Amino acid sequence: MKRSTFIANAAVWGVISAICVVFLAWSASVGGDFGDNIALLTMAVFAKPVGAFSIAALLTTSLVHKFDLKLGHGMRIAWRVLGVVPAVAFMLSPFMIPVLPSGAATAFAVVLLAAMAIPVLFLLFGLFYGLSLAGEKPDEDEEDDAE
Repeated sequence: MKRSTFIANAAVWGVISAICVVFLAWSASVGGDFGDNIALLTMAVFAKPVGAFSIAALLTTSLVHKFDLKLGHGMRIAWRVLGVVPAVAFMLSPFMIPVLPSGAATAFAVVLLAAMAIPVLFLLFGLFYGLSLAGEKPDEDEEDDAE
């Protein structure tokens, strides 16, 4: 992983983690009573899963950088898809469920309910995203050509 990639990811995930932790602490001190404020209610739903994702992504990115992990191109793409697709589906679900037909909306509803019931899943998604940032292992054909 390039140093600039590591620094950018560490900064972004660090800031997002801090915002989620501060919001959750503030929410607990207020007692979670947000009244009719839609923005705070939305943040209350998103804070735990997004916080879990960002903390796992931050830790995994740090470990991948420290140990200079290398993965094949296909594996990196697979980890990125496994990490990003469920997270994006979760973020879009409150907006997509009302406008999609019932069959398509079911997938978004399942992701939303799973995230609220089991926020630990987002630790895995963050781990998958962090693994996708590993350096690319050279192909065996390229190694043979170099010799």
